[in-house]
Amino acid sequence: MGIVVSASLTARDPHPNRRIWRIAAPAIAANISGPLVGVVDTWALGHLPDPAYLAAIAVGAFIFHFVYWSFGFLRMGTTGLVAQAHGAGDEARLLRIVLRSVVLGLGFAGAVLVLQTPILHGLFALLNPEAMEAELALRYCLIRIWAAPAILLRVTVIGYLVGIQRTRLALLIELMLNLGNAALTVYLVNVLGFGMEGAAVASLAAEVVAAALAVFVAMRLLGGPALLLAAKDRAFWHLSAFAKLMSVNGFIFMRTLFLLLAFALLWRNSAALGSTVLSTNQVLIQFLMLTSFGLDGIAYAAEALVGMAVGRHDQAALRQMVRLTTLWALALAVLYSVIFWIAGEAIIRSFTDIAQIRALAMGFLHWLIVMPVIAVWSYQFDGIFIGATKTAAMMWTMILAFAVYAVALLVLVPRFGNHGLWGAMMIFLALRGLGLALCYPWLVRNRIGEAPGKIGP
Repeated sequence: MGIVVSASLTARDPHPNRRIWRIAAPAIAANISGPLVGVVDTWALGHLPDPAYLAAIAVGAFIFHFVYWSFGFLRMGTTGLVAQAHGAGDEARLLRIVLRSVVLGLGFAGAVLVLQTPILHGLFALLNPEAMEAELALRYCLIRIWAAPAILLRVTVIGYLVGIQRTRLALLIELMLNLGNAALTVYLVNVLGFGMEGAAVASLAAEVVAAALAVFVAMRLLGGPALLLAAKDRAFWHLSAFAKLMSVNGFIFMRTLFLLLAFALLWRNSAALGSTVLSTNQVLIQFLMLTSFGLDGIAYAAEALVGMAVGRHDQAALRQMVRLTTLWALALAVLYSVIFWIAGEAIIRSFTDIAQIRALAMGFLHWLIVMPVIAVWSYQFDGIFIGATKTAAMMWTMILAFAVYAVALLVLVPRFGNHGLWGAMMIFLALRGLGLALCYPWLVRNRIGEAPGKIGP
């Protein structure tokens, strides 16, 4: 196996900030590719003359991401468990974690393909878009959903690479996805005029190529013979082993589900406010996507380094990496707010040529300017708790934040319209971070207090 266990995080590492950025910088660049699939689709379709295409991609992209982000626990759970095994120097356990995560991912992908009709009908009923938008969005989803195996395979490998701090390889895979999707989308949509179908085919093809590269990278690092040997071991296939993995990931799944439901309510309320507001919010949500590029990158570093500290039973390293990654995340959030304040109008103009949507979006820019410094805490503490695999706290704080958010929507949207909608979203983001911050002292006491041998499946 091509895994090299890193030096100590404390006394043996005189440059902890360099360590953080060796993980975070490639992760930030790699993170651009995930949301950029939707960003490129929005850009390409936003320059078509009919605003129905922009509204439809808002619906279609959200439905697609609802399905696959529900399985984001595969990436997050894999990262936390791999980081702990990496820190403990247990290569055999690391290999089993990755291989079982791949098996789970392919199983879930098969279920999505088999159940695609009820899944899509249920989500369209939840969002309730207008007839024209629904028809266009359905065309998009019926093509792109076939990328399920490729996507879940890729995100599992990405989780493994983040866990062993090889984010440059994750960047390579995501750049393949990013560049392939961007080139094909512009060509099929804006050159050949294939509309929604062109955007979907471009994304599908890019995902397949990126997944093939991910498999190649994983096999080179883990070793093909070692993977085959593990797969042939009857003990590997025991349901109890998979149950342990699912017990770690189950709380992340529920946390992710409520996060997606929160955004489903955002889009449902947007649709209820009319097609123009829905199109406007599709542009505005790109500010949140842009913010996630950087903040998630720092969170990835927190996942890997916190997980390694937990695997080594090293409380000093845990506290150091939490402190340093949090400072970097806050600095980056402030930078985002300044950029949105200075260049917000230019960013809006880059996403659409439709004057009405541009003008309406400018009226909500102030929400996006303050959003990074509100959201940073939820991103950062997610990374810390994922690395420590203390996922129950993530679920319960998410459920609490969601409940308050749902009430805020009922109170604020009828009175303040789209301003009420974005105000409720800010409340949701703030409560997620606050809840996990209150749980952090408990995490330090309980996670480091466990014996290293008990950590992970």
